[in-house]
Amino acid sequence: MKKLLVGFLSLAAVLVLTPLFAAFEAHVVNVTATIENALYVHPESLEFGTVFPQEHLESSFFIAFSQSFSARDQRRVGTVEYVIKQKPKPRSEFIAATSSPEVARDWCHLNSPIDANDPADPYYSNCYPTMCSALSKHPDNLPAPGNDIGLPAFHDPETEFASGKIVKFFDGNTINNDPVDMWTVDLAVPCFKGQ
Repeated sequence: MKKLLVGFLSLAAVLVLTPLFAAFEAHVVNVTATIENALYVHPESLEFGTVFPQEHLESSFFIAFSQSFSARDQRRVGTVEYVIKQKPKPRSEFIAATSSPEVARDWCHLNSPIDANDPADPYYSNCYPTMCSALSKHPDNLPAPGNDIGLPAFHDPETEFASGKIVKFFDGNTINNDPVDMWTVDLAVPCFKGQ
């Protein structure tokens, strides 16, 4: 009888404590989400073509809400903050060898030349010399200055980024919104040893 009573009390304790552990775990587990495809960038890429040392060139692109985030009935997200990061460009032969532009770009980003000033460095057989630090980004800052932060040329592309914020609506109102950001990119072409 005593064993039966102990077994019954143990089972009752387990049944009572199980929901408490689940509730505790629900408060401890931190869930984060990433919003994919919230932005539309046009054009997809900028090309300056052949450039010469100390030449100064400009181009532009814009960032807006994607089609799904621009839908009239989409009311959950009205503001998106973003950063503009740069990655070194892989050579077309390396892209073909890896059969994936993303894999090639990531390789160029995660590796670096042993001697960046040596054009014969093995890194350059897969990737172009990096021009990232020579690219500056200037925001339009419309309708009001201050919600986008540009970046001058000759920065550290690993730690410094341009950032922006687009606003579709504020409390259901579209007056003074900022649904599109226009960015001007200028290239202050650096000099490379032996080039």
